[in-house]
Amino acid sequence: MAAVLLLFAVILLMKVVGLIVLSLADRPPTPLPYLDPCLAPLLDLPVAAPADPERALLADLRSGRISRHDYRTAMAALAASEARAHPLQTPAGPDS
Repeated sequence: MAAVLLLFAVILLMKVVGLIVLSLADRPPTPLPYLDPCLAPLLDLPVAAPADPERALLADLRSGRISRHDYRTAMAALAASEARAHPLQTPAGPDS
């Protein structure tokens, strides 16, 4: 009787471990929180993340390096350059 219980426990343990492994294998890989300059060439990653001008402006505004007026002016200029680079395509309708 003890052998049957031991066999049942081993099979149950194998099922639980298998389910845990399968659930971990289905997860998408998590990105690195930062780009390590030593590992970037080995992993074929860029050495530095591309700068996001909107984040930089927001960081400047939060730190007090620029005023709200300067932030709005810079964001308007950024939006205008983005609109020139990627114009909005609208479907032609009766009003256009």
